[in-house]
Amino acid sequence: MKIFIQAFFALLMLPFYAQQPQDSSLFAEFEKRMQLKALVVGRYAASFDENIDFEGNHFSEELETDQEIVNNSFQMEYVRFSTSFYINDRISTSILLNLANFSNESVSRKVLENAFVQYKMNPYLNFRLGQFRPYFGLEDLHPFQLNNSYRWSNQYFLFGQNAWQSFQIGAAVYGDLFQNKIPLKYYFTVYNGNNRNQRQDNDNHKNYSLRLELLPLDIVQFGINGAITKKNQQNANAYGADLKINYPVNSSWEIDAHMEYKRGTNFTAYNDLFDPHILEQELQLNDFYMEGIYSLIRAKKYVHLPYLKALEFSIRQEYLDTNSQVTGDILRSHIPMFSLVLAGDYDAKLSFVGVFYDYQKNFENTSQYDSNRGLIQFQVAF
Repeated sequence: MKIFIQAFFALLMLPFYAQQPQDSSLFAEFEKRMQLKALVVGRYAASFDENIDFEGNHFSEELETDQEIVNNSFQMEYVRFSTSFYINDRISTSILLNLANFSNESVSRKVLENAFVQYKMNPYLNFRLGQFRPYFGLEDLHPFQLNNSYRWSNQYFLFGQNAWQSFQIGAAVYGDLFQNKIPLKYYFTVYNGNNRNQRQDNDNHKNYSLRLELLPLDIVQFGINGAITKKNQQNANAYGADLKINYPVNSSWEIDAHMEYKRGTNFTAYNDLFDPHILEQELQLNDFYMEGIYSLIRAKKYVHLPYLKALEFSIRQEYLDTNSQVTGDILRSHIPMFSLVLAGDYDAKLSFVGVFYDYQKNFENTSQYDSNRGLIQFQVAF
């Protein structure tokens, strides 16, 4: 991680040597403007197993309950409103809300997703301050409507629960060196590490995250990630690497592939076993690690009909060990998806999805149980 930080500060000095003076009259002519976007994602989900509900929860025959096992249901996943306000040619602010979370019994810390101010100095140096995703992996870098599967990976959710990914409160510096003919992007983030919408940090330690992206070819991108922090005076870290390939075969066909590996400290597993009244803990924080790898391959066929723009097939294969050092709870998931792109570039999409989970260990009456489900999902983005 020290090497990453040293490389970051070396990159940080470049804009001060490369910055060109600007005509102040251009700034005076800039007009304030606002951009509004919306995303609606809903689905019909059904279980193929009698003792598994539509969300993948298991119910044993011995379990005494008055409630019927619900094997199918309609759901609203996202009702997102996104606004961006451009104050001038450098300063902007963005807000992202997910109104679908109002359907939950408790919406505390769930509705507000993005809320940040951004200052763009030049291609080399840009700043972001507020609540946002802290640039740790491929899935932090694109909006949901550009996700090639029906939702984020299980790896993303687990690392988000442990504050390595997903929405956090902090500050970031990022940019690229393309103008210097160096195919490199960098993202450096400092954040609280308490997850989103917290009024304040609960300790004096911060998470430090660095991501570097190398683009040796137009169709290939390599990324590496590293992050460090402390908890209970113990060091914690996370790291990973990813590969992204986008290959346009011809004017009608396109192939896209993502591969990502990550390993990191699992705070939630540690907290479940940690007892503050015991001075000598048998297991330390670094004994609790999670790691996973997934591949996501997509083939897209453009058809250019009035109400059908493209056909897509994707499959995500994922291996996730939620606590590799202690229990070894491994999940293997297989998610094929066939989609009809009905308008624009994912402005409207209808998808048919299979969700097949295979756990190393099954636990009755929990969500950690082998399951097979099918979904029909729609999304509309404006």
